[in-house]
Amino acid sequence: MSPFLCTLPRGLRRLVTGATLCCAALGTAHATTLTVYGAMGYDQHVAQAFTKATGIPVNLIHLSTGPLLARVQAESSNPQWDVLWLDGNQAMQTFAAQGLLQCGWSPAVRYTALGQQLVPPSHCWQPVGVTYAGVILYNPKAIAEADWPRTWDDLTRPALRGKVGMDNPAVSGPTYPLVAGLLQHFGQGPGEGYFERLKTNGLKVFPTNSVTLRALQYGQIDAAVVQSSAAIGFLHEMPELRIATPAPATVLPSDLAIGKHAIGPLQQQARRFVQWVLSPAGQAAMQQGDPDADSNFEPLVEGTAALPSLKRLGTVQPLVLDPAVWGPKEPQVIDWFTAHIAR
Repeated sequence: MSPFLCTLPRGLRRLVTGATLCCAALGTAHATTLTVYGAMGYDQHVAQAFTKATGIPVNLIHLSTGPLLARVQAESSNPQWDVLWLDGNQAMQTFAAQGLLQCGWSPAVRYTALGQQLVPPSHCWQPVGVTYAGVILYNPKAIAEADWPRTWDDLTRPALRGKVGMDNPAVSGPTYPLVAGLLQHFGQGPGEGYFERLKTNGLKVFPTNSVTLRALQYGQIDAAVVQSSAAIGFLHEMPELRIATPAPATVLPSDLAIGKHAIGPLQQQARRFVQWVLSPAGQAAMQQGDPDADSNFEPLVEGTAALPSLKRLGTVQPLVLDPAVWGPKEPQVIDWFTAHIAR
């Protein structure tokens, strides 16, 4: 059994403070095991690297974003996690408002200008990297060059009727920021009108990035609106595809939060995990753990260079959403999309 999987019953580790507990495979003693709920493609690689570097055992529960959010909500009265790691600060804003997160602490880190912009005033969570909620991955052989999509409006052209696909924000957590970003960019009414025009033009809505990308691969669609990291990663499989990054591109931060219930030694180890992820070693582990998807992120820590794959996005005009505005709107926006676009 690896040290990464070495765990104890949660009730027991809450009771243990000064005593040490032996994790035989690790060969060292620890007071607690850190439970991390993660929805990042590289989270297991990072957790293993963290344990190797610090000797602190991690119990990782990995789920896709939608199921992870549902699990956190279901456990709100009795959280079973210590650290939460997912894309999208709108969800973090919701959990902070529900009193589930520890606030007021910040790790010692030198953020880039974008990173500083993404740190919440409440310090209830920490941004650790950025992807973009929506770029266009398209097949240039299936679309006439004059009709290659370069802007959001290009997706509504008759030439792409029935040939555009995207994820469902009711299932795919990273897709809600895309929808919210376009509603902010166009304005609420015109933004809803934009999605209605997409539907009239034959928009196909799939559950998640992977399903949308397979539809592109098998010719069900010729243009896929997906998360930037997924688009870049899919080029490893189909290098003949092209990426367009329409303006604006909604910033999708990867965020870490510590549960309010994590106290004492557990709190200290949770903080150590956050600090380590934001260190050069942690950033390197993020970039190594999922080269076909989430590792293709834009770093927010000074001194960490982006992977060369990020150059495929070209010039990016980022749009940063205010989670205090768009977090509370998420249920109503998703309900609207489900009723008017997905059906």
